[in-house]
Amino acid sequence: MNALKSFFVAISEGIDIIGISILVYGFAKLLIKFLRHELVKNWFNVPIQKLQLLRCQLGIYILLALDFLIASDIIHTIMDINTEKLIELSVMIVLRTGIGYFLGNEMKEIHSENTD
Repeated sequence: MNALKSFFVAISEGIDIIGISILVYGFAKLLIKFLRHELVKNWFNVPIQKLQLLRCQLGIYILLALDFLIASDIIHTIMDINTEKLIELSVMIVLRTGIGYFLGNEMKEIHSENTD
């Protein structure tokens, strides 16, 4: 049983690393895009539509990373289940799902404004 538990703990840590990597990659990628546009092309005169598009793209990376982190939290909790861990997991899932919901709505709104 301990070998199986160790296996799933390693899996959940790998999922954590993937989620954090997605977040860092998306942030770095969009920071470079922003700086390139800001410093090279317009020198601190970025149109609002360009900024909204960058925010929308960053939101996609954040949502994807949140999905991985929620999955990891579920695995962590199952491996060491108790009432305190279940409450902590519930709070984390509610917070991350709420963030994902409102971020997704904002991204839809930004996308619809830019396509009109």
